[in-house]
Amino acid sequence: MKPTYGRVSRYGLIAFASSLDQIGPFARSVDDAAITLSLMAGFDPLDATSSDRPGLEVLNNSAGGVKGMRLGVPREYYDVKGIEPGVKAAIDAALFILRNAGAEIVDVSLPHTDYGLAAYYIIAPAECSSNLARFDGVRYGLAEVDAANITDEYLQTRRKGFGTEVRRRVMLGTYALSSGYYDAYYLKAQKVRTLIKRDFDEAFKKCDAIVSATSPTVAFPIGSKTQDPLSMYLCDVLTLGGNLAGLPGISVPCGTSDGLPVGLQVLGPQWGESVVLRVARAYEEASEIRTGVASPSPLQGRG
Repeated sequence: MKPTYGRVSRYGLIAFASSLDQIGPFARSVDDAAITLSLMAGFDPLDATSSDRPGLEVLNNSAGGVKGMRLGVPREYYDVKGIEPGVKAAIDAALFILRNAGAEIVDVSLPHTDYGLAAYYIIAPAECSSNLARFDGVRYGLAEVDAANITDEYLQTRRKGFGTEVRRRVMLGTYALSSGYYDAYYLKAQKVRTLIKRDFDEAFKKCDAIVSATSPTVAFPIGSKTQDPLSMYLCDVLTLGGNLAGLPGISVPCGTSDGLPVGLQVLGPQWGESVVLRVARAYEEASEIRTGVASPSPLQGRG
């Protein structure tokens, strides 16, 4: 479960990208995720971006079912390039279940989806470069003590402390923020981000929540894409739009493809965690797909 940006305090988190970082629970059921999130949420004086909205509001009507709700399917997500047939079949089956549970499935459009990947992988590395600069081996954390001088200590510490992908993102971000390139890359990516947020605002005028696959592919073997970072980044194409817009979302199991699990993603409007949880719980109940042991819902009856 990924909450709205600001719903949960980021204090104590090792910052990656400050405008994107959102803390949320992993759980064995939707109910467990809902209860955990309600306890995590709330204002924290140590995080100026945290909201003072009450945590318990995420439970409001989250057990109401989907009858009468409009669930949007973005055509750009449904026909995304590279989606595996097995993943698409699992999502079609999930949409059928939600329709039978009383939801109306409607078409929506997120026209700037194709620009999301590029915008995300400029904004995230740029903020990563800035945040991880503090890990220099001098103040705290890993330190290379056998360095010949302070510059060598910086270089060796960061080389040993960061993996290949982290170093790649730091270098990309440093380049995007460098003199002469800031306006061309970072500033332009932030403008695209605004357009993506507007796409979601327009889509939510036509639907209560958005549903799609979580990833266009199932899990790939460890290390199989390390030589092709772009193909690895493409696996994020369906989730990074919600991240850029700061929206709440959840991924719930919705079947398998080639023996590997497929996720159904539910995205809601800003501060719409209860809507997201309501759809996810209704699907979980109707599909009888649970990763934990089925038990009476502690959310039943909440209004």
